[in-house]
Amino acid sequence: VALVVAWSAFRSKPEGPVTALPPQVPSVVEPVADAAPPSVAEQRQALLDAGKSLKLSWSATKDEAATGASGDVVWNGAKQVGYMRFKGLKPNDPKQNQYQLWIFAKGQDERYPVDGGVFDVDSTGEVVVAIDPKIHVDDPTLFAITVEKPGGVVVSKRERIVLTAAAGG
Repeated sequence: VALVVAWSAFRSKPEGPVTALPPQVPSVVEPVADAAPPSVAEQRQALLDAGKSLKLSWSATKDEAATGASGDVVWNGAKQVGYMRFKGLKPNDPKQNQYQLWIFAKGQDERYPVDGGVFDVDSTGEVVVAIDPKIHVDDPTLFAITVEKPGGVVVSKRERIVLTAAAGG
């Protein structure tokens, strides 16, 4: 039996030099799992870089929350996407009140501007917030930030208008 095993091993040895094959390279590149989606600030900048977006500066009112506040609103009507940037807007306590965006537009009843979403500010540094319009907005004429109860309101009494940005037309 040992002779048969030895003879089999001898016959199965390759003749000539043994060469190693190169390592196989996968043909499909796996996606990087750690790649984070772009931040809201990066999305805002991409919208600006793409062009055809309206960019308006905020004007502060005499409301205490607006003292020293500045920034801008960027809106792309074709994409129905926009972002608001604030610097120095007073932080709010979401249990007490929230900021709410209102979008006034040509042809839209001025008593019922489009709700652009509620948001909170937790620092006086730069804050970028995505706009969340509840309906399609054509030809915006004014963006306004109000202070409302937590969760926002359907129709604002406009008692506390903090910032406005007019689209000159």
